Amino acid sequence: MHSDLMLDAVRAEAAYRNEELLKAGRSAWAVRARRAVRHLRAAHADVEVPAQERREVERETAGAAKTAR
Repeated sequence: MHSDLMLDAVRAEAAYRNEELLKAGRSAWAVRARRAVRHLRAAHADVEVPAQERREVERETAGAAKTAR
């Protein structure tokens, strides 16, 4: 009788974990599908996006030259 309860508990745990894995797989698929749709919509929108320009980093802090003199 005890072994029957353990078997039922193990089967329930396996079913629960299987369902959680299936849900995770479905959500990952949905994320990829939404990303693909956004990409296709952006390609058909004909929006010009300017190239990103790299900015130079200024090493000098504000007011450092005044205090060093």
